[in-house]
Amino acid sequence: MNCRNCGKEIMNNAKFCDGCGSPNVSGQENTQAATGQVPVANQAQENKVVFILAYLLFFLPLVSCPNSKIGRFHANQGLLLLITSVAGSIAATILSSTLLAISWRLSLAVSPLLWLAWSIAMLALVIIGMMNASKGEQKPLPIIGKFTIISSTTLG
Repeated sequence: MNCRNCGKEIMNNAKFCDGCGSPNVSGQENTQAATGQVPVANQAQENKVVFILAYLLFFLPLVSCPNSKIGRFHANQGLLLLITSVAGSIAATILSSTLLAISWRLSLAVSPLLWLAWSIAMLALVIIGMMNASKGEQKPLPIIGKFTIISSTTLG
């Protein structure tokens, strides 16, 4: 076997090249390096912070680890959360405006509670998603997680 860095012949069981000192990648690690594939358990640990932040910035895993199925899953969940949050905010605004047209007192009493309930629901979904990502799990978010916008298969 030859060193990948300097080309000097080294033994298969050597951990480092005695010529240049670079680590020896052998066996299974060599095939993984050649194909560019990383085991799923390693992806979950190496990119844990990126997967957690996907629930705040859904596109982050798509930029930092675009070939990761786990990253695409959490990016999809983050995008679903964003769309749900925006749609719910629009619905709450329309409902608050309708209540204001009916009675300003009714709007004053109900609108803050409506916004508080919606904010707590969205915060709960963000926390659930972040907890799942921190554990390395791919659990869909309650209610909205079953939909797929970003496919988990990569192109090319």
